[in-house]
Amino acid sequence: MDGYYTDKKSSIIDEKRLALFNKESEGPTHLGQYAGLAADVWLSKGSHAAATCVYSLLTAAAQADAWVDKMPQTNGIYMQNWLLSGTALAYLKVRKSGAATAEQDALIQQWFRLLAAQVREYFDSGRKQPGSDAWNNHMYWAGLSVAAEGIATGDAEAFLWGLAAYEMGVHAIQPDGSLDAEMGRGRMALHYQLYALEPLIMLAELGESNGIDLYAEREGAIHRLVKFDVAAMNDPSLIAKRTGEEQSISLPFSGLDIGWAVPYVQRFPNADLTTLIAQASTVRFWQWGGTPPDALHPAAVAENGEAGYSVDLKHKIEAALAGEFQAGLAQSYFLGDWCAEGRTDLHGTISDGGDFLTLNNGLGSTSTGELHGPFLLVALVWDSVSGALTPDRSQIDWSNGTYWARCPSTPMHQSVNLEGKWIAQGGSCSIQQQGDRLQLGDTKDCQASGRVDKEGHLTLDFSGIKFEGFVTADGNHINWQDGSYWTRAQIYGLEK
Repeated sequence: MDGYYTDKKSSIIDEKRLALFNKESEGPTHLGQYAGLAADVWLSKGSHAAATCVYSLLTAAAQADAWVDKMPQTNGIYMQNWLLSGTALAYLKVRKSGAATAEQDALIQQWFRLLAAQVREYFDSGRKQPGSDAWNNHMYWAGLSVAAEGIATGDAEAFLWGLAAYEMGVHAIQPDGSLDAEMGRGRMALHYQLYALEPLIMLAELGESNGIDLYAEREGAIHRLVKFDVAAMNDPSLIAKRTGEEQSISLPFSGLDIGWAVPYVQRFPNADLTTLIAQASTVRFWQWGGTPPDALHPAAVAENGEAGYSVDLKHKIEAALAGEFQAGLAQSYFLGDWCAEGRTDLHGTISDGGDFLTLNNGLGSTSTGELHGPFLLVALVWDSVSGALTPDRSQIDWSNGTYWARCPSTPMHQSVNLEGKWIAQGGSCSIQQQGDRLQLGDTKDCQASGRVDKEGHLTLDFSGIKFEGFVTADGNHINWQDGSYWTRAQIYGLEK
């Protein structure tokens, strides 16, 4: 599935390529559209046949393992992401209809898990690369799709992954309410400002349905984004002046541009938004499951008044949130002791310096650190090198090709176990181990054999070329002789 933009800003559309993209994406698009349409008929008319239709569509997709394979191109991953968000949210609308068997629910939920695994692997990997598509609207849509999957399958950890994407989004909102990544889209800047806002509002609604006030995060930063976007919708020249390009928009705003405002104005009355909604021909959009949620009468609330989760799972969520999103600044994620290259003899620290962080590399050099969102840190004194925090917050990958790892409280066990998947800076590699013998080889670039001794010293043979490395004290990294390194896949949440 090739893209259809022709310029570096991804702002100029080639109509022939767009038509081809639409043809190639008909399958997942139509599945999401029809599931959402039928789910909305169930909600609006109580049609049992419509609820049965949703289950029929999703069961067939699940039986076919539709779109669960690894995609060779980014547009394929985007379609997986949108397919998951659209169908999972449609499913949430009908799951209490009584129209399905237990076997259908189990099959559909397993299909959601397979889609979510592909989405998470892609975006967890992208978060290691500042400026990638894991730092713009695509990440927020991934948060929505995975959070919806978490609710559908009762997976608290997946739900939290989605909330973390929301956290990334609200941290990216600038003081004036704009989003830098979306403002760089030239004539499409306003469109993508709105396209980034949509999943964030829907994530906030999922939070509200489960007793979590995401609208208040970062002192209500989401409201700044809404205010900025509404002003630009009423006067697109506000963005045109900043981008130097007239904005490409279609009036009146409808569907994906304005549907997010339906639940928002129910919670936060806004005359301008109410007017824009009234002018819209539709507020539906298939990627959020069709008709936007009704904040005043949420369909996901169970008959006994509980939120979408059971009481037991809700308690688990609350406990996990307390650990994930502690009171105070997100910079706490970076604070503590760090070992450069995983070496305990290169012991650095990151401490709270008030408005900035203070970084010490353990070699007598310090730098102020500036946060660019909750998971990205820039060392201003050290040539503004940027460091991306891994999903489990145990490692900082620096843009100069080095890394810091949390200093281990205890060294690894005497027997070195390297079995499993490892992430290299240029890809991945799996290691099989029997005793001290190692066998590598899941791609043509990663085929070798060798040994590892009790001290963690590796010797590998890549087609006659000898290569040496050392396992770090925490057992989670391999530092190679050429200065590169490998990290256990579990650090990035990519074990499978």
